[in-house]
Amino acid sequence: MNTSQEPRRILTLTPWVPFPVTGACQQDRFAGMQQMKALGYEISVIAKIHHFQDATGARSSFAKEGIPLTLVEHPRHPWMLLFMKFFSILKNPALLDGAALEYTDPAYERVVIETVERFKPDLVWMEYSSHWPVLRLLKNYGIPMIVKSSLNEPQNCIDEHGGSLLSRLKSLPKHPGERIAAQESDLILAISPDEEKFYAGLGAKRTGVMPLRGLSKCFVKKNHEKKEILDVVFLSSNYNMGHNRDALVFLLTKIVPLVREKLPGKVRFHLTGKKFPKQYESLLGPDVRTTGYIEDLGAFLLTMDAALCPWISGTGMQQKVFEPLCRSLPLLTTKTAGYPFENGKEVLLCKTPEEYVAGLEQLFDPAKRNELAENAYRKAFSLFSEDAVKRIFTSTIERICTPQGIPARGEELV
Repeated sequence: MNTSQEPRRILTLTPWVPFPVTGACQQDRFAGMQQMKALGYEISVIAKIHHFQDATGARSSFAKEGIPLTLVEHPRHPWMLLFMKFFSILKNPALLDGAALEYTDPAYERVVIETVERFKPDLVWMEYSSHWPVLRLLKNYGIPMIVKSSLNEPQNCIDEHGGSLLSRLKSLPKHPGERIAAQESDLILAISPDEEKFYAGLGAKRTGVMPLRGLSKCFVKKNHEKKEILDVVFLSSNYNMGHNRDALVFLLTKIVPLVREKLPGKVRFHLTGKKFPKQYESLLGPDVRTTGYIEDLGAFLLTMDAALCPWISGTGMQQKVFEPLCRSLPLLTTKTAGYPFENGKEVLLCKTPEEYVAGLEQLFDPAKRNELAENAYRKAFSLFSEDAVKRIFTSTIERICTPQGIPARGEELV
């Protein structure tokens, strides 16, 4: 353990290495490591890597940040691990969740233990609740452990696969895994206020909230001017994700037809993201365009007048909903995951197609667009800015490393 003059040492365990830093997940985790480093903590990272990922590029990227990185190959044959851990699974059916089982791989456990004994961390920081087997692996070391959750895993498993019977069966082992992560970590950080309540309900010792850390790099001011035709963006990184497909279908089959009826020729929709589903191409037209992957998303969003992002399914903190708030774009969406954005003042909350069309009608007034954009920017900056996220890091880490100062569930972390 360190002295008061030395920086705290933090061992960070993350799933597949965030490289290249493209999607919201990679941006979130990589930004978090950069922020811990900027705060003066000495960090070391252990990450899984798939065979198709560029290990040399990943190491180079982390080296530029001055962050030591240890890569562990992702098992190519998970069934072998399933066979090897058969009796462990009988004792603990939560290991039927493959996302958690992979962290019982002896090769991975060996790297974690060797790093703990060499690095002697003051804190172990785990990205994703599926790391819960490591809580038990390291229990006897007496090191404080924080789990940084990205979403409600069992509910997300159901939502991402359409609520089918198979998806519900797959979600079953994730329920006890989430409970273990909540109860056996020293503190679990949810990604939203709504999901903090979920973990509190599971009996977590202590909870807090850490938003998407990549949002801290998205803040841009924009002035809105009068437009005859509104350019409205629907944000998606790709359409393999169930919640993106669900939102897309709602947009194309429910909202767009009503917009064409009520506001003909007055709204152009721009659908971002890779792998647009071919079965929906017939619903496109001059007023509904796909963009594919956009290299410079920030520059593209400066050309938009508003964002329309229905939240139909999925859990966590969907970047397509929150990034527009940081980029001075008026937002029409379904909910904000418990973050305190006021309807009509900072965001337009809509459930029905009629409400979305009524919201779009309001946005033809540039004064209304500027009012919503400015109010949303201020609120988002107070919640998601670099300084706001760093305050959460500092408060959480320092208190968890000083047991007498740790707040119980419900007490303020920031």
